[in-house]
Amino acid sequence: MADKRVWCGVCEASCGLIATVQDGKILQLRPDKEHPQSLGFACPKGINFPDVLNDPDRLREPVKRNADGTFTPVGWDEALDDIGARLRAVIRTHGRESVGVGLGNPNAWNYGAFLTLFGMAAALKTKHFYTSSSVDINNYWVVSQLLYGNNLTNPIPDFARTHFALILGANPVVSHGSMVTVGRIRETLLDIPKRGGRVVVVDPRRTETARLFEHVPIRPEGDVWLLAGMLKAIIAQGLADLPRLRRQANGVEFALQLVRDVDLDRVATETGIARETVEQLGHDLASAPSACVYGRCGASLGRFSALTKYLIDVLNIATGNLDRPGGMVFARPMVDLELMTKVLRTPGYDRWRTRVDGIPEVLGTSPWATFPREVLTPGKGQLRAMVCLATNAATTSPACDDMERAFSALDLFVSLDPYLTETNRHAHYILPPTLLLEREGFPVFTQAQNAIPYAQWTAAVVTPPAGVRDDWRTVDDICKRIKLVPSPAPGAQLMGRLGIRVPPHVSVDIFMRLGQDGDLFGLRRGGLSRKKLLNHDGAIKLGDTSPTGVLHKRLHTKDRRVHLEHPRFSEEMRRLVESETSDPEHPLRLFTIRESRSQNSWLHNIPRLMSGNRSCRLRMHPDDATTRGLAEGERVQITSRWGKIEVLLEVTDDIMSGSVGLNQHWGHKGGWQVAVAAGGARYNDLVPNDVETLDRVSGNAWVNGIGVEVTPVGSRVGQMTARTLETPYCPPTQSA
Repeated sequence: MADKRVWCGVCEASCGLIATVQDGKILQLRPDKEHPQSLGFACPKGINFPDVLNDPDRLREPVKRNADGTFTPVGWDEALDDIGARLRAVIRTHGRESVGVGLGNPNAWNYGAFLTLFGMAAALKTKHFYTSSSVDINNYWVVSQLLYGNNLTNPIPDFARTHFALILGANPVVSHGSMVTVGRIRETLLDIPKRGGRVVVVDPRRTETARLFEHVPIRPEGDVWLLAGMLKAIIAQGLADLPRLRRQANGVEFALQLVRDVDLDRVATETGIARETVEQLGHDLASAPSACVYGRCGASLGRFSALTKYLIDVLNIATGNLDRPGGMVFARPMVDLELMTKVLRTPGYDRWRTRVDGIPEVLGTSPWATFPREVLTPGKGQLRAMVCLATNAATTSPACDDMERAFSALDLFVSLDPYLTETNRHAHYILPPTLLLEREGFPVFTQAQNAIPYAQWTAAVVTPPAGVRDDWRTVDDICKRIKLVPSPAPGAQLMGRLGIRVPPHVSVDIFMRLGQDGDLFGLRRGGLSRKKLLNHDGAIKLGDTSPTGVLHKRLHTKDRRVHLEHPRFSEEMRRLVESETSDPEHPLRLFTIRESRSQNSWLHNIPRLMSGNRSCRLRMHPDDATTRGLAEGERVQITSRWGKIEVLLEVTDDIMSGSVGLNQHWGHKGGWQVAVAAGGARYNDLVPNDVETLDRVSGNAWVNGIGVEVTPVGSRVGQMTARTLETPYCPPTQSA
């Protein structure tokens, strides 16, 4: 029996854990008090991850779909050979551009799969590369490319040192942070008022975070109006830090003039926030000794999500809070993904457009919302085959029925996934991968957003089932069968013809060793290398805080300045001002709710995480319920212009009147029995995917703020008493 320091790869917090291991099995997972960032915190998702490894519904050998829709086991060689033959036939007839790849959220903690699938898409030279980013984060990648010169150059809020934190559409007490990795984020935020600062949470719901601080309710999809109004108020009050702004950026006048036609009275109408409050928020933000504006999923799910993110960055820069303590800072990653992707020529924006809808590419990818039309619309480049890794896009992407029809229409659909889900039940093959703790790895995505810089790379600590394989190796084996090397690196295809294939750990190790903390291949004593980290039990702290005064070094623009002038944002502002937001037939605005024991759609099959009073339910303000004659526990129908679903109703004054909130990614199908038995409905059955509703700049889907109406179905079930599973709920584990 031995203790091994590992890390959690469920959410962006990437908390440190200690695994007690015996005979290749985990006996216990507990928080790592010595981890430099999480400092002894872990939530139920990470602590209960062994239940995922041991889930009886987990696939432990490849399966092939039969004509009647059932699945039967198949050998690895037989499956890979048939997949290779069918891919070669598709390519021979329709070209490589007819083959696509899909990447799901769990790959953000799976560097091998992440890099190999990116490499496969690049080697195919296909436009059909779809990732979960196109639901809620492409706006980040677009704004970073346009302003800072690289999609992955993303400043993070310095909560640990700020005097004023404005949080839009985020619930970090539950999410533990997104696009910023802060250990013990609840305590970090609580420290701000203790030192005389303020935290203001802007959200349609009095969330777990909002309850702890100042809460400003806002209508869903109103964030863009609030930001524009605050910027206008700051300019009108003469509070913009123009000297610092002009030192750091080009296009200053463009950014300041962008909001000239914004009417603050209309801002009040669109947000539900009094004009005086908007003006005061602008004043307080600009007057604080240091401040940061932080927006995440709730601010990234509207029709103007790229403009929203642009205005967030402009507010931070215009108030003098970019690259300064307590403002927006640049993290110090163990592996410089900005440099790595730049060398591999993968960053970019609008280098091509999608075939059917003409949406700009982002980081070489297309939006999932365009996927059904790319499959079902004939013509050159029509999508005919897909290889997907850990994606349940039929539930997590807009217009679920359209997604399922498209997946079922493919000539070949290969899914690498541990479960039989509502998405891959349409697959011809499901190939089971090793999971976290069964493979080596490091938190490839979140290490680029660490508030406390550290490095950690761990070996596998668990013996995987005999019939599963590392997914990067499976993708590479598929590529071998179509004479492809899954890499964008110059010369990779030539090397492949010579029998040389570079594993992903070698590529990452090279860039880490050449980085600012690397060992320079032995020339820098004490520097980092993969070997050193694998031999070190735990994380190595690289600094106490994120560095500041580094803007010039971190920018990838030719003149090393922030570029604020982009005509597409003036066009978006014009569209915003001219837009019509009322919908009398669907007067309530719907928004998503994050849950502490869920991570997108893939933890609903774990009994200990699904126990207690958990159900898919709509939250509604008492006034809206009374107006419609609805009562607590009643079954209701939610109707949008694009679909309708039925769920239970919870009446609560935590919700802003005129808005309704629904927890997303329920309503499962497939072979994961606990998830299917949990019932509920799919939020995205209400969500549109037509091109007119997408964010025109980033391709992000319109998920928050769609109009709905709610009516009774007739069956009332009482006070929200959901099915209780036999296994008791495991509460959050937290050590001081």
